Amino acid sequence: MRRPRGFRHEYMFADKRKERLKAIEERAKAELGKQQAQSGGHEEIRGMFFDATRHARRRKERRLAGGIVLSYGVIVVLLVVLIAIWKMLVSL
Repeated sequence: MRRPRGFRHEYMFADKRKERLKAIEERAKAELGKQQAQSGGHEEIRGMFFDATRHARRRKERRLAGGIVLSYGVIVVLLVVLIAIWKMLVSL
């Protein structure tokens, strides 16, 4: 019996995207004065573009200000107050 033909999927835009991202990385390295010959890797570039977007900056600021813990704390306090008020109204 003949074997079925193998499946091969080629992405249409993957090469252009990779080239564009590589160009952005090289431009960022050049702006920071780094040489292209260095073997830096992605660890050096990881936080470079973090402050470029508004939502990422806000998330970082909230995390530093304790935004998640503070919001959960407010919810817990409101629940305790509502339960206390409910208990007082039920006991009457």
